Amino acid sequence: MEELNQIVADNLTNLRKSKKITQQELAEKIGYSDKSISKWELGKAIPSVENLKHFADFYGVSVDSLLKEGGANVTVSEIKKNGNRSNQIVITAMAATFIFLVAVVIYINSIINDSDFTKSWICFIWAVPIMSLVSSILIRLFWKRCTALYVLSSITVWTTVLAFFLHFYFVIEPGQNIWFVFLVAFPVQVMIILFSKLK
Repeated sequence: MEELNQIVADNLTNLRKSKKITQQELAEKIGYSDKSISKWELGKAIPSVENLKHFADFYGVSVDSLLKEGGANVTVSEIKKNGNRSNQIVITAMAATFIFLVAVVIYINSIINDSDFTKSWICFIWAVPIMSLVSSILIRLFWKRCTALYVLSSITVWTTVLAFFLHFYFVIEPGQNIWFVFLVAFPVQVMIILFSKLK
């Protein structure tokens, strides 16, 4: 029983420290006295099942992980990993938003400074493949190989070809149909699919 007390004590201490809070702050957050928390973290007593459940809910872990030796270490690394992942998603979203903001600035600038700004909308079309390309690069850096990388790579290929087609059709040579540029995207798409199948 003493060994279980110490396992629970170590796990509770590690989880609290991973949150960077004191025993006093923890006591205020979960409604126990700091003396009780100190007693549990020193292994002098073991929390009741109900109290263990409160701790598990507070830390976002299972009761089982509180009872296993080193259970908190796995949980802490999982918490950090999830925290990093959410940061990486936010960074990717910020990059995509920044590219859209640049497109808006270019569009507004053309309205203010260009007498013929009717074709400026094309900057929003080009923003899509650029956003998906930057997102693909960031996803490759953050998560290596994943389904989202291949999906975004495909979106990059097809939106680039579409942007080129629309730019040529409406801006460079109005009315000139160059539909055959879409044929370039097919072999590239096949290569992306085959690359995704590599082990």
